[in-house]
Amino acid sequence: MVFANQLRGLAALSVVISHFAGVFWGMRDFIGLSTSSPPIEGATPGVVVLLSNPWFNYGPFGVGIFFLLSGLVIPLSLNRHTRASFMAARLLRIYPTFLVALLIEMAVLHASAAYWHRPFPFSNWQIAENALLIHTSLGQPVIDLVNWTLCIEMKFYLLMTLLAPQMRSGRPLALFCVAGGIVAAHLAVAWGLFGLAMPNGPGFWQASSYESLFLMFMFIGVLFSFHHRRQLSTPWLLAGVATLFTAFSVCWPLSSIGSQFPVAWLNYAYAFVLFSVLYSLRSYARAFFPLDFLASISFPLYLVHAMVGFALLKWLMIGWHWNYTSAVMVTFASVVLLATLLHMTVERRTMALGRRLAK
Repeated sequence: MVFANQLRGLAALSVVISHFAGVFWGMRDFIGLSTSSPPIEGATPGVVVLLSNPWFNYGPFGVGIFFLLSGLVIPLSLNRHTRASFMAARLLRIYPTFLVALLIEMAVLHASAAYWHRPFPFSNWQIAENALLIHTSLGQPVIDLVNWTLCIEMKFYLLMTLLAPQMRSGRPLALFCVAGGIVAAHLAVAWGLFGLAMPNGPGFWQASSYESLFLMFMFIGVLFSFHHRRQLSTPWLLAGVATLFTAFSVCWPLSSIGSQFPVAWLNYAYAFVLFSVLYSLRSYARAFFPLDFLASISFPLYLVHAMVGFALLKWLMIGWHWNYTSAVMVTFASVVLLATLLHMTVERRTMALGRRLAK
């Protein structure tokens, strides 16, 4: 589907803007610690101020689009596989590209630590847990700032595999049962039934809270997938997505991230609205090279842009005294080039292997 592919490119660009224009300037001390570099100083550039809006955040907006796209396309992929080949193809889709990107990031961060004469910020155990995508459940930091979404993706793949018969036949009842359980769990914790405080409960519950919240958000995309396959009528689609989004909205302030990011919910609402509108207009979508190109490299770009980009921005701006505009243009071009190389040498080959598994 052309519209879905182009949305993937738009989502990747949105996340990059969020990190390069928002996080880089708004979380200066944190970025300094994460990249073993001195915090950036000086006034926030005018272009960054222009892009800033308290009611819109490019990062959650882009992530929301990614989650909805996964909900849309994963059931379609599952139709072409057995359960075993589906999981094998998903592992091939995620891990090889992710692990190579992680190795590149670790090399860049070691170089940054050496350049600035500062300690490397992550332990071997933290790196290993990130590599296995189990760190969120163990309460460990997210090294690259983005792979927390991959932890959710892997759980979504597992859930789709368990519900494979229902997903193939387009029966949404199982999704609503899971969503009902998620809502019940959040309400029970909010009412103190299990003695788990929010947001100060155990690390496992903290991760389970927001991960289950986003799984429910991805179910919206699954309903669109059923509708696309003509397994769900338009009235039932409208009723279903309204129910799931309402449940997502109710759980947001009760979750482990609700108090930290109270306004971020709006950006997932924006993503939901844009996705819904473009889905309804999907027959009018046509090829558009900039978005099609960004879509093709969206996964490796999503993986490498943050830490590699932050380190390069610091070198250019503090070490070599470049202005922000020149530095961010060179940094963006560099991470796009790196993502293109990763796509051509790793991602495209492992995707082809996944397609062979499907056959």
